Amino acid sequence: MKIIMIIVATLFATFSYGNEETKRSLTDDMSFSVTLERGTESELQYGYFYATKPITDKFSTTYGATWNLDNPGQEHYIDLSTQTLTLNYQLNDKWSVYALNDFDPHFKRTDTWVGTTYAW
Repeated sequence: MKIIMIIVATLFATFSYGNEETKRSLTDDMSFSVTLERGTESELQYGYFYATKPITDKFSTTYGATWNLDNPGQEHYIDLSTQTLTLNYQLNDKWSVYALNDFDPHFKRTDTWVGTTYAW
């Protein structure tokens, strides 16, 4: 769990770089999303968080986390369920390739997925 906190703190650090005219924060070009959902029949509730950081005009990385929210049999109100770290490379306007790493709540890798995406 300590590694997660270090990575998240580093990822979202707001230190500045560049000269005075172009001084920018590390998070200036990052995009964030949060989703909350509830199953109508199962009554299970989940929360999702994603942060995407472009590294170059073609290469980006995304951190994602999933939380179980107040589900039956759950010890705590909020339990971290899974985490992902995705590396994405944009081949052209429509095609990209990625490697997605799944991690457990203790940041132990459980699986790696490689694939391609076609967008239109």
